[in-house]
Amino acid sequence: MIFEQLSLGNMKNFCYLFADSQSHEGFVVDPGFDHVKIMEAVKRLKINLTRIIFTHHHFDHINAANSVKAQSGAEIICHRETAPLLHGAASYDRLIDDGYTFKVGGGKVVCMHTPGHAPGAICLLVDDKWLVSGDTLFINDCGRADLDGSDPKKLFDSLQRLKTLPDHLIVCSGHNYGPAATRTLGEEKRLNPTMNARSLEEFCKLP
Repeated sequence: MIFEQLSLGNMKNFCYLFADSQSHEGFVVDPGFDHVKIMEAVKRLKINLTRIIFTHHHFDHINAANSVKAQSGAEIICHRETAPLLHGAASYDRLIDDGYTFKVGGGKVVCMHTPGHAPGAICLLVDDKWLVSGDTLFINDCGRADLDGSDPKKLFDSLQRLKTLPDHLIVCSGHNYGPAATRTLGEEKRLNPTMNARSLEEFCKLP
């Protein structure tokens, strides 16, 4: 599987490209800024871009989507609770629910509904190697739960769900906020205070 992490915009956003190493069919996650750089990477990696996926609706994760779609013809995919929150900032072609799965060449991608930071937030399990966590889970932290539409309890529950996944997964978060660009989920389970909170009360007391 081809993998590329792009650092874009002035909010330390990460955008991700994945593609099958044989067919070069691929997808992009969270094209928030700079469609030119995204399409340059698509061309350099010889990716046939077929899907654009939003982890949630916030503008810094969707702003470049329509431009990428116009240049690639890829369909835009988001959770059905994300769609009404886009307010025309980006279009969509396919609405998904928890457990939606698709193939990219020989690899499998599973979408998990992980609300809390945003109602329609999702994480993606890519080829049993990467966990694209959007703003649900950061390196050494998690997304905010004090925004419009956020819910601390749902975010806590979503983190508990992520804790059940295998330690070897490489966490690919939505922002470059941590001490490293990526880290394994096992490391997050050990080192991330938001994943070590034993109760909702303890979680809500974290700074």
